[in-house]
Amino acid sequence: MGSALPSLAEAAAAPKYLESILTPESLEKHKARSAEALVADVWNDPHVRDFALDHFFRDAPTPEAAQEKLRRSSTIAVPGTAELVNLRERSVYAEGGRDVSAIDKLALQIPEGKYGLYVDGDTQKLYLLGKRGGAVEFVASFFTSTSAQGWSNKPQSGGTPLGLHRLVAYQGGKLGQVLSKTDESTNKFPRVPVKSGGRTMQEPFARSLNQAIDPAAIITDAFALWGPSTPLSRGVFLHGTNHEDTLGARYSGGCVRMTNVDVHILTGTDERGVPYVEVGALNKSGKAIRGGSPVMIHVSRSERSRKAPSLKPAWEANPPRNDELRLDGVLPGFRDVTKE
Repeated sequence: MGSALPSLAEAAAAPKYLESILTPESLEKHKARSAEALVADVWNDPHVRDFALDHFFRDAPTPEAAQEKLRRSSTIAVPGTAELVNLRERSVYAEGGRDVSAIDKLALQIPEGKYGLYVDGDTQKLYLLGKRGGAVEFVASFFTSTSAQGWSNKPQSGGTPLGLHRLVAYQGGKLGQVLSKTDESTNKFPRVPVKSGGRTMQEPFARSLNQAIDPAAIITDAFALWGPSTPLSRGVFLHGTNHEDTLGARYSGGCVRMTNVDVHILTGTDERGVPYVEVGALNKSGKAIRGGSPVMIHVSRSERSRKAPSLKPAWEANPPRNDELRLDGVLPGFRDVTKE
């Protein structure tokens, strides 16, 4: 496994952390596998293929060229030692009269042999962490975008919620397919015939993956986030975005945005066949969860008080806010990706 990171003086009893064992070659394999799957799904449906060639791949008219374009959009990287030491230092905060670490809290929630996600609000990066042999490896990092309104666990605040969450539902679509079925998505996006389950449905699609042609939307792949103060009815997601050019800064309407190829990487597996992320199940009341990859969202005190600059509109087509859940706690249209 990777080299052990230097210990923090404040965290003598902290879990053992390791640098990533990923190589540049393995990173390229992850990008290629994700891009190939997304492009194949598009090319296998003639209507979606024609739409993609008109909008996403005008300059990449073959599957190979389209895959290369998506690979270049990926932000996956192997974090360096200095970056990780700084990250761990910024994860420490005061709680109950003592210093605690948000990363340590996440590490304690990752089962052996599984993975968790850490969203660093300071740098707008998401880190994939894996636990093996009791040690926690910083596997990879990705650029993200959180709320332009800042941070808040209050309902309807528009801020990205902080603290420990779980992934509780998943919905996957074609590349660029709008997954939020709201009046906004019905009225603001073009419709494309999509074959699904023996039927052809008219589905909304974004017209670009990285330009402000359309309002910001939840596209391609989306995972619902649930926490003690973040019910599903709040509609906070980790998802692919049609505003990839906003990543690395606070632009979203409360969700955690990623590039489409990067969020699709998270739906894959490691070299052992273990899913990078897994979906949990809520009880009937929607107030307790079984399983699901843990997700810690944290920001340092200095960053929390900083106002985001005036940016582009942060509207996102989140599902309507209501408290009606199916008995299994999964939002309509969402499913457990780990069973596919």
